[in-house]
Amino acid sequence: MKPTLLLLMATIMLSGCDNKNADFAPQMKNYAYLYQFEAIPGKVKSTHQRLFSADDTPIFDVDIAFDGQGCIAHVKSIDKAGEITEVTREGDKLTGTENGQDVVVTLNKQCAVIKKVTPSMTVDIGYNDQGWVDQISSPASDVKFHLTYNNVGDMTLLSIKKGDEEVSRASAKHDTDAKKISDVVTTVQRNEQSKTVTTQCQYKNDVPFRCDTVTTDAEGQVTDRQYGTIDVTYY
Repeated sequence: MKPTLLLLMATIMLSGCDNKNADFAPQMKNYAYLYQFEAIPGKVKSTHQRLFSADDTPIFDVDIAFDGQGCIAHVKSIDKAGEITEVTREGDKLTGTENGQDVVVTLNKQCAVIKKVTPSMTVDIGYNDQGWVDQISSPASDVKFHLTYNNVGDMTLLSIKKGDEEVSRASAKHDTDAKKISDVVTTVQRNEQSKTVTTQCQYKNDVPFRCDTVTTDAEGQVTDRQYGTIDVTYY
């Protein structure tokens, strides 16, 4: 796992999937962190989420389906380079392909993702006592994700370490309005440089359907604009 890739993932993971006190399926937030989508409250059957640049260039497209108990059943995602990940649940495994390689994802009895194996890498996912993802690591790498939460389950800090050295740090400040479940300001620090990623969403029945994200540098200059769309079906 390369630090540059991890930095990108850090921004995505903290940019709006820490959804406060809304009523979520038990693993919804954890799936959102691991598969890079907005966590949605309620008895969700499926969600289709797309991320675009300001000029409408597709950046990320993900379709996720859940069973009636909220356990993940199918995932298909396509990134900007056209790399595809697609897995389907069979018992306690998600099997399929990831970027052209076979992949097997293992779930525990609570339907939480605990391991991902491809021919090139094994990834282990650890959980804290509250059931939130708190570490992502690989035996083949000395780079690790460390995740921290506040007392209501919002992820507030993602630290990426290479050995004992912290190579990136992303901290999140959530909106004080509890109904704005996906609005968040994330500050990312790496190599003595920082950037701020601000996500503000539009809602219907307290569920986000569009989110706009603006990235600024340490001087406050806008360096990037993106927007995402969110479609949801329910049981």
